[in-house]
Amino acid sequence: MRLGVIADIHGNLPALEAVLAKLDALAPDLIVNLGDCASGPLWPVETVALLRSRVMSLVRGNHDRAMGAASLDGLGASDSYAWQALDPEARAWLAGLPAEITVEGALCFHACPGNDSTYLMEEVQNGYLVPSPIATIEQRLAGRTARLMLCGHSHQTRTVRLESGAIVLNPGSVGNPAYRDTDPAHVSESGMPHARFAIVTLGAEIAIQHHLVVYDWERSARRAEANGRADWAHALRTGTALP
Repeated sequence: MRLGVIADIHGNLPALEAVLAKLDALAPDLIVNLGDCASGPLWPVETVALLRSRVMSLVRGNHDRAMGAASLDGLGASDSYAWQALDPEARAWLAGLPAEITVEGALCFHACPGNDSTYLMEEVQNGYLVPSPIATIEQRLAGRTARLMLCGHSHQTRTVRLESGAIVLNPGSVGNPAYRDTDPAHVSESGMPHARFAIVTLGAEIAIQHHLVVYDWERSARRAEANGRADWAHALRTGTALP
């Protein structure tokens, strides 16, 4: 059994199209989408339409959950752009996705089990996301025992093996390779503009391939600039956050 694992598309349609084309060529048995599908100053409507046209298993990210808001009050710039662009039915579809699913024995969630906005495999040090110790990751998993656990949220491509032998994997972000966040203030940077996903082969042992995909990130950067988001444009071109 082979799983294609994607996460954190953030409305980046050209990146998603390139990743899906690569996945079609690799032909995994199933595709798992770990959430945060549309939020961002790019193509939320077209991205959601493409996702809904494909067969895949999905979980809800924190930004998908935000689409269930009754109004724009309290939403950030990226969520507000997507909320206004999407119709009520599409927003409800995103907000109604399950927070956690199990696919072929793999436990799938967006960030941490029971918390869609807390990092699982990273923590903030000196304003940057850095890898967390294995023991800390195990504490955050609160006794979950699946042999494979799949998460997104940090936009960091990362895989760890727990003391139990279980594997925890983040495929990285399809559509947003760097961002700056608050509370606490920090940046997440992949250092490259490529779209990312993973292929996981389930057998007696778990085999993993991480993929970086070239796509027209300049087109996406221009779209972000046209929508007044120089920070996104810089991230899309470089994989780094604006200073």
